[in-house]
Amino acid sequence: MFACSNSDNNQGGEGNNNDDSTSEMEININTALTGDLIPEDFSGLSVETGSVRINNAHYNGYFFSGDNVQTLQIFKNLGLKHLRVGGGSVDINQTEPTYKDIDELFSFAKKSGVKIVYSFRLLNGDMAHNVELAKYIWGKYKEYIDCFSVGNEPDWNSYHKEDPEITDYPTYRDKWKKFAEAITEVIPGAKFTGPNTGSNYPVTGAKDTDYNGSSWTVNFAKDLKSTGLISKLSQHNYVGQDVVALGLTSKQMINKMLSSSWVDNEYPTLYNATLKPILDEGFSYRLAESNSFSSGCDGGSNCFATALFALDYMHWWSEHKCVGVNFHNKQWVLNAPITMNDVTGDLLVNPVGYGIAAFNLSGNGRIQPIAVDKNEALNVTAYAVRNGKDIYVTMINKEYGSNAEKAKVTINLGATVQKIETLTLTSPENNPASRKVTLGGVAISNSEDWNGKWDSHSVGNMTFEVNATSALIVKISMK
Repeated sequence: MFACSNSDNNQGGEGNNNDDSTSEMEININTALTGDLIPEDFSGLSVETGSVRINNAHYNGYFFSGDNVQTLQIFKNLGLKHLRVGGGSVDINQTEPTYKDIDELFSFAKKSGVKIVYSFRLLNGDMAHNVELAKYIWGKYKEYIDCFSVGNEPDWNSYHKEDPEITDYPTYRDKWKKFAEAITEVIPGAKFTGPNTGSNYPVTGAKDTDYNGSSWTVNFAKDLKSTGLISKLSQHNYVGQDVVALGLTSKQMINKMLSSSWVDNEYPTLYNATLKPILDEGFSYRLAESNSFSSGCDGGSNCFATALFALDYMHWWSEHKCVGVNFHNKQWVLNAPITMNDVTGDLLVNPVGYGIAAFNLSGNGRIQPIAVDKNEALNVTAYAVRNGKDIYVTMINKEYGSNAEKAKVTINLGATVQKIETLTLTSPENNPASRKVTLGGVAISNSEDWNGKWDSHSVGNMTFEVNATSALIVKISMK
């Protein structure tokens, strides 16, 4: 467990006591307009290569197996359809998964319906071994492969000290290309993603690892564009950087996760500097390793605020042409969506997983453009997604503390409505520091389908209250 350099562990937030304070807000929807289709495999996890091995990280058996009913059930309840296997462990000296381990992984893929990005070692890697491994996977499990990947976070300076063939971006690019082409020589249909850049510079606090004034991700897109090797670009994004390195307290973490600055400043900064240029090169992109912070702080990494962050994060990036978000699930970091009970060995869903599940219930379909009219000081974000005749409006109220305000939201829709239902994402007393979370009034199980409740709402009333430090999903069914 990671430690915080603080004295406010588990005291990171407070409930909301200002029950009478309400601010009004309007959402206007033009149903004649629709945006991009959100990919079915948008929601994903990222895991270390080591997670594929049997009995890894004190887990009893295989974390990923067609026989692991708990992992299968949690993936179903969270709506996870994509799995990136890689992380830092792909490039370090440790026992790699056996063919038996890989068979179990793909038995999981078959039963869960996930698509997999499988990573091969680059740092001091064995090219011939990678080719044989790729041939094995492709020959048996091609239908479950999204694409392959080679190496991980090559922009960090520490990466350039381990392999005499990699000292900077150009030498990395050349070795990566050589390793990828060795695979496509025997598997012509294979495609790759990369470069899995570690730094999200110029986001606040990020290390500048740029090459010639641009992210390695942008350089990679331009340099590999004509090769036909790339299916999509991969970027990592830990928005608030490393908790332990910064010495953040749990309360400071909550302040950052619930502040408007991440949505207003940090996400657009990364998008404009790195991800829009990728789109301009004709590529799609995936945030292949994501979370609020890296490392962890008990009481901040595993609190309700992470659920609101995840829901907000996924909707924002889906609106900005991202084809998927993979939350990193290194065993058993504090902000992993899926964690393990140290006593029973059972798998559990951390609060951040509830945000992913809420997105699954509100983020299937096409982006529905909306216009929001509110007081700029009101810390509420809103998104809409259309699926056939149903429009899902998600409102996330990130106000908290003694001066927090409810939002009284009126939705204006130029269409005839036949049914309205609502669903809540909440914690006890709307406390952002709470570790207890409910979605639709219930916890997410590791053994049963999610059975949360959608509440009926009067068709003649298009005004809704969104409590402070909570989210409300409104499902509007049109005639």
